[in-house]
Amino acid sequence: MIALPLIALLAGPAAAAPPAPKGAQDARSAVVCVRAVQGPRPLNFSGELVGKRPQPGAFKLPLQPAGQDICQTLLRSKVAEWKLEVRTPGFTACELPPPEFGSRLYYRAKVSARGLKCEPIGKYPIGNWKP
Repeated sequence: MIALPLIALLAGPAAAAPPAPKGAQDARSAVVCVRAVQGPRPLNFSGELVGKRPQPGAFKLPLQPAGQDICQTLLRSKVAEWKLEVRTPGFTACELPPPEFGSRLYYRAKVSARGLKCEPIGKYPIGNWKP
């Protein structure tokens, strides 16, 4: 019984697997949330990975009910970039900048007589680590 802990102690840190960097698991993904302000037009939040070849992961989510956060988890890709936008018929789409991985971003989308407007309302780290 005593021999096992003693062997592990003598082996030292070289025998132990190196720990993953803090937040490494979370840094491979990002979460983007969009909240629609009540309005007369339906809004859709969509995204796709744009690269040299077709990529999986495209989505289109209706922003309903108004006032509720609609979120999507985005995975990091080495061969493509995320293109994110909010659309409604008859208006120019609102493009959202690609997220910084390891974070959760919140946007507000609003339709008015002047058009469709999207603005950031918050950014928070994912998990319990701080950048």
